Amino acid sequence: MEWYVLRTISGKEETALTILHKLFSDVKLICPKRRISWRKQGSIISIVRPLFEGYLFVASPAERLEEFYNLLRMYKLNIAWPVYSAGALVPIYTEEQLLIQKLIGNGGIVEVSTLKKQNEQLQVVNGPLLGLDHIIKKVSPKNRRIMVEVTVLDEKKKIELEGVFVT
Repeated sequence: MEWYVLRTISGKEETALTILHKLFSDVKLICPKRRISWRKQGSIISIVRPLFEGYLFVASPAERLEEFYNLLRMYKLNIAWPVYSAGALVPIYTEEQLLIQKLIGNGGIVEVSTLKKQNEQLQVVNGPLLGLDHIIKKVSPKNRRIMVEVTVLDEKKKIELEGVFVT
């Protein structure tokens, strides 16, 4: 099944997801998430945030999607709207969908990856980034951050993920 992109207000992804699930229970809505943690007053705080701020995905056949979008317009819901590419509703590329699915796994959340530096080369040892070294753009071992670049509908998105660095 193909994935289409829905834009929503950044920070309101969960609200939009809840409302859309109630109104359209037969449509599969996907909100990929990521786990991020940081130190606050000596404690490590872990939170789950959207992987793509301001975006949701709809998994649907194309003919069902038009009906879904027409209902969105009919209800005058200003919580989510379709993303068009070249003036048409187009699904994200299969490669993009497979990459997102690999990152989020079965739980829908990008978990922490384990990395190590070997001979000045960065190597992913474990986690969702295993085998995806090519999308890593920047790392910060001190802050436990990995900057990756993911393309969705020909638009490059920089996403900050968490990584534990081992020696």
